Amino acid sequence: MPSIFISTGDPNGVGPEVTLKAVAIVPEKIRSQIILAGPFQALQELNYLLGEPLGLVRVESIKQAGLMRGIPVLDLDGIRECRPSFGRVTSDAGLIAGRGITAGVAACLQGDTQALVTAPVSKEALHLAGYQYPGQTEMIAALAKTEHNIMILAADKLRVGLTTTHTALRRVGDLITKELVVEKILALYDALRTWFEVVEPHLGVTSLNPHASDGGIFGDEEARIITPAIEEVRSQRINVEGPLPADALFPRWKEYDGVLAMYHDQGMIPIKMAALGRAVNFTGGLPFPRTSPDHGTAFDIAGKLKADPKSMIQAIQTANEFSQRALQADTQK
Repeated sequence: MPSIFISTGDPNGVGPEVTLKAVAIVPEKIRSQIILAGPFQALQELNYLLGEPLGLVRVESIKQAGLMRGIPVLDLDGIRECRPSFGRVTSDAGLIAGRGITAGVAACLQGDTQALVTAPVSKEALHLAGYQYPGQTEMIAALAKTEHNIMILAADKLRVGLTTTHTALRRVGDLITKELVVEKILALYDALRTWFEVVEPHLGVTSLNPHASDGGIFGDEEARIITPAIEEVRSQRINVEGPLPADALFPRWKEYDGVLAMYHDQGMIPIKMAALGRAVNFTGGLPFPRTSPDHGTAFDIAGKLKADPKSMIQAIQTANEFSQRALQADTQK
């Protein structure tokens, strides 16, 4: 049976395109372990436009996938005859994306597959379809019933965890508590040890305010929340530094095995600039590895066959690496 479940994302965006391109490029050893989830007819038509790099075959179940030649596509209920409306936000597209995510989480929890890769989705479309989550990471964590999780962006040795994720910037200060910062530091630490094989991670933590508040001139979150959280974690013999201003910490990122940023753009901008399209989004704290590319639906180029699959290739390769690591760990128990 396949070990990597790939949800092809919002059909109105570039998710299906980067998925097919990436699957065609990864080594055969990895390609043979993949099952896709999405509207078969739409994927078949896209495959034709791309020069038919893959032999797609429709399957009704994951068990059936192991008996078929070619790349199995799990045709989810109610979306068989979907036709994409490139560049548009629609509830139908959100339904397809949501069902793909749900099926992927279920497959991993049931042991039918070992890893989940999710192509980009439109959060607005998901909401229109009734999936009321801030994003895929939060949705997957809820479906997997895991409370302590963390979004990590990784590119080679640069790994950035986020304390808060998809929320309005004006709410960030209210969301950050000592308990949350402690939780995210520990989640990043555990993910680095478990999945990235860093024996004793050395972590850096950013400040929330410019210049780490400059002694309280620009706020008190550093003194009141972040510093006490770091001191509590240090008492557990974890090597962590901070809070450091983000503009001072990120130029020194090579000194750390992982960096915890306080909010979405504070962490995303540096890693996207450093990764040059190769970053991978990883969710720590789940009972299975989950990855995704570091970009969105790119509605502006959807359907034009211009999407770059580099990040999706890396997401698939990382999922394969982590799933093999998990299988080895299970074998050794």
